[in-house]
Amino acid sequence: MSTLFPGADGAPPLSSPPGLPSARPASLLNYARYADPFFLFCWICSLVLPYSFLLPLRYLAAAYFAFAFVLFARQTMPAVGRSWPIFVIPVLCLISAIWAPSVNEAMRKSMQLALTGIVGVYVATRLSGRTILTTYFVAGTLTALLCLASNNVDYSGAWAGIFDQKNWFAGHMFVLFAASIGLALDNEVDRRLRLAATATMFLAAFMVVMSKSGTSLLLLIGASAFMFVHSFIWQAARRVQHAQILILAIGAVAAIAGAYVAFGVMQVDLKADILGALGKDSTLTGRTTLWEIAQRQMAEHPLTGLGANGYWRKENAMATTLVYITGGHEVFTGYSFHNSYFENGVNYGYPGYWATVFLAGWALLSAGLTWLRNQTAINAVFLVVVAMAIVKSQSEADLALEFTSTSVLLYIAASRKEAPKKNRLNATSAPIPAEAAGQHSRA
Repeated sequence: MSTLFPGADGAPPLSSPPGLPSARPASLLNYARYADPFFLFCWICSLVLPYSFLLPLRYLAAAYFAFAFVLFARQTMPAVGRSWPIFVIPVLCLISAIWAPSVNEAMRKSMQLALTGIVGVYVATRLSGRTILTTYFVAGTLTALLCLASNNVDYSGAWAGIFDQKNWFAGHMFVLFAASIGLALDNEVDRRLRLAATATMFLAAFMVVMSKSGTSLLLLIGASAFMFVHSFIWQAARRVQHAQILILAIGAVAAIAGAYVAFGVMQVDLKADILGALGKDSTLTGRTTLWEIAQRQMAEHPLTGLGANGYWRKENAMATTLVYITGGHEVFTGYSFHNSYFENGVNYGYPGYWATVFLAGWALLSAGLTWLRNQTAINAVFLVVVAMAIVKSQSEADLALEFTSTSVLLYIAASRKEAPKKNRLNATSAPIPAEAAGQHSRA
């Protein structure tokens, strides 16, 4: 039985009444609930905004999360046990230091990959989904305003905002759109915040369209359709018994019939049509060439790979040539295979490749189960975010890199765990035991 502070006159400390929650002395840890959203905001800004002066802010936020992760170990360590697929790649990276070209680079990369996972697990464990989306909404709105104030437009008329590439701009605006639509459709959010989120949602959608990024535009259409069906059709069907099962059956039949007509009757070349609509060639701007080279590297080193950062090095003549041909850089810069799975496969062999595949599948399953247990708009948005990260991982190496906004979002969405709404309501509305209530009333 815990106790309160001892009296000033040396009397024995007062005990908590039987049956009531034990009183705890004031602690700085109680203020962590205010610091967590602030440092998450700092972390997001340091990852998203392309300003070098924000780099110290990133490491300050990372140090806070790592320190708080240890302080709240009783809360965070069970989450680590549930989210162990996040830490497989950092372990493989650490092991590859034995044969990697640079031991120091491999160990530093392993620590940073693990720290990225720790931040994701901590945020998912300590903050509610609504608070996480609100923080991303505020940081994304700041980014959008900066992009409006200083907008880069390339030769084709595509917006790039404050970023060097339109795809980066479109990706961040899509995250802002997802956070905005989640807050706008959540009935428990303050009305003023919902109005602001609704207005920002249309602004973010407009910016995605102006970026002329085909992938982000398809994600925008898919996310909008999913959230609309979820909020106005799926949720309404819960009031009618077996209506949701009927909707699933109709959707499955329509999908199978549509696929049969498209591929069996009309002989549609889906890949060619999609690439043509997006204005891309069949090589995906040279990406398929990179993927073929990655597959050959994996076949030559199937179990170990080349080690962390083993391929894209200045002393590798082939890598330097590829940077010049596909990237257009005359001077060697950091580069990737533009695919998270192949990037990890080249670095850590087939174990790294399949660990990334398993990570993506586990994240989608975990976010899906969270949504099934509690089918709110907030959980639906996190499911959309995981789908976005997986789609992006096909053409970018985000899941193979440390301190990327996409990987952090994936880790947060996958590590979240919510009890069913009925159980949470019962837990919060549970009556005080009769014995304790009687003592309380007598007091």
